[in-house]
Amino acid sequence: MKASLTLYLRLLATLRPYRAMVGLSVLAMLAAAALEPALPALLKPLVDESMIAGDRTAQWQVPLLLLTAFVFKGIADYLSTVSSQWIAHKAVTDLRCRLIHHQLHLPLAAHQAAPGGRMLSRVLYDVPQVGAALSTAWVVLVRDSLMVLGLLAYLFYVAWELALLMMTVAPVVAWLLRVAGRKLRGTHRALQETTARFTGLLGSVLNGLREIKLYAAQDAAEAGLGALAERQRRQTMRTVRVSAANAPLVQVVAATAVCGVIWVATLLSADNRLTPGEFVAFVAAMAMLFEPIRRLSNVNAVIQRGLAGAQSVFELLDMQLEPAATGVPEGSAFRQQRARGELVFERVEFAYPGQQEAALRQVDLHVEAGETVAVLGASGSGKSTLLSLIAGFQTVQGGRILLDGAPLDSVPLDWLRSQVAWVGQPVVLFDDTVAANIALGRPEASLEDIERAARAAQAWDFILTLPHGLETVIGPDGSLLSGGQRQRIAIARAFLKDAPILLLDEATSALDAVSEQAIGSALRTLCRNRTVVMVAHRLTSIRDADRIVVMAAGRVVQSGRHAVLAGVPGPYAALLAAPSVCAEEGSEGVRPQMVVEGAA
Repeated sequence: MKASLTLYLRLLATLRPYRAMVGLSVLAMLAAAALEPALPALLKPLVDESMIAGDRTAQWQVPLLLLTAFVFKGIADYLSTVSSQWIAHKAVTDLRCRLIHHQLHLPLAAHQAAPGGRMLSRVLYDVPQVGAALSTAWVVLVRDSLMVLGLLAYLFYVAWELALLMMTVAPVVAWLLRVAGRKLRGTHRALQETTARFTGLLGSVLNGLREIKLYAAQDAAEAGLGALAERQRRQTMRTVRVSAANAPLVQVVAATAVCGVIWVATLLSADNRLTPGEFVAFVAAMAMLFEPIRRLSNVNAVIQRGLAGAQSVFELLDMQLEPAATGVPEGSAFRQQRARGELVFERVEFAYPGQQEAALRQVDLHVEAGETVAVLGASGSGKSTLLSLIAGFQTVQGGRILLDGAPLDSVPLDWLRSQVAWVGQPVVLFDDTVAANIALGRPEASLEDIERAARAAQAWDFILTLPHGLETVIGPDGSLLSGGQRQRIAIARAFLKDAPILLLDEATSALDAVSEQAIGSALRTLCRNRTVVMVAHRLTSIRDADRIVVMAAGRVVQSGRHAVLAGVPGPYAALLAAPSVCAEEGSEGVRPQMVVEGAA
């Protein structure tokens, strides 16, 4: 109970920036609540003075007062509803933007550790649940609570004995609400997890639709999604059943108390201790309690859904962000300088969460500024982990990495990434224009700069054939382009960024021989005067590197130029002798392309 209250108070704290509007809304609710008892109160003079005593003045004053009360109550209800909805929707929009900002600035490891679809479901499912708690629930909770208090105060004023009798059911109502709340909260948490799994599975199915069709796996995919959809239905119906039973039970308990009150009231009226007008006013006020009590009992389900969503949202917002700036002022000379590109690994160690084996073990490596280093090794040897550490996606757990003599953990992360360009596989493109995808790292770039980068990447010719040139929308993940075209867009993006450090992670593994040869000159140009660290499998693509580094089981086991390493027994010579590798080298006597052309 205390944890739920703390959570709801934190949720209400999101309304703090709108204090003025909150004040207006609360004042309007107070006015509406104050006018609520006025309606049954006017029934007393209507019966006692207008109808029984025949007072001429009361006969026109009471209807006029009733009309005035209804008009002002309508204005107060309008102001409270509009202002409270404005507050709630503004707070929800701000919360959604905070959530998106936080997700974008979380370490990559936090996204990798999250269950599939969980990050997406927080925005698509959890935030709307929070929105309902801040809009519908907040209004009902405040306004109807005030109405109930106002009507109860009037009931005690008219006949405190009857009011006390009616209050005897309050503990029973409170117990029913608490039991229902506990059941609803647990069910909504389970529903969140199921929704996250459904979202993740649906996304993977749609992304892998080609493979699903090819392997005739539609029935299996449909069965998996159907099972999760059925689980969602059952969990949703569980909340429906609890909510549907809660309101009638509360109403039955309240109706029992009302029947007892009416019976006692008739006895008091028979003894002339209650006038007919007071009796009518009391019964009317008591009847008016039903609707706000019903709304308050129903709102419990909305609140529990909102609290479950808020708990999920706040769990993410409490996660620590990447230290983007590490305290370095925006205008400092450090931020304005361009890195030379010297990289030094000193006994670097790293292990992924949940993995028993370390990805990197005591790695020592020195990459000179402007040097091209090709990293070779079997899958799982730690090649891609090296690139992730250079880009700041992961943090070393032992040893250190230096950039131009400065430890990476001492430089601003945003500055570090401004010095790095990445071309990998698969290519990541967005459902936007060609120009926007090329200018991802420099959204302020001019069309001339974008065209220059596209020409350098050998992409301009095919861009001219697109329906709208640079303004052509290329579909989700560039689905309207071929593999080679997507790769050239990624290379153009790296050209435009013009970073001193270039990371290539199997950059052309998805290309055929013709496409690979077509972009060879673009990659050669891109690698000039930069520090290049590339991951490759095809030996033909790394012979011209300044240095080849061979990795095995997270360690550097050999390092040197191709001509040297090929002539001595060792891991590199063994790889050269492997039949599968020789098949990739092509026809004998054909000179391989530049090191980066065939990075796979």
